[in-house]
Amino acid sequence: MRKARSRSKMSQMDLYKATGLDRTFISDLERGIQGPSLKTVFRVARGVGMEPEILIEKTRNSHFFVFPSDEVPQTKAKKG
Repeated sequence: MRKARSRSKMSQMDLYKATGLDRTFISDLERGIQGPSLKTVFRVARGVGMEPEILIEKTRNSHFFVFPSDEVPQTKAKKG
C-alpha cells in the first residue's frame, strides 16, 4: 500500500483527504499493524487511482506480505 501511495506521489495526509481514512490508521495499515476490511481496500485503491484487484495482487506478491497461517486453532475438549 505504501508503494502505491508513493507512486501516486501522495503523503499519508493526501490519502486521508482522498479516502477519509484516519492518517494514523493509514500508517498502521502500511506497517501491517492493522488489517484492512474489503471496504477499506476499495477506498484505498480508489484513493491512489488503482483498481482494487491490482492493489491486492501487488500486496500478495510483495515480499513484505505474510499469508495468515492455514492452521485451525485446536479447541479444548469439554470435560463431561
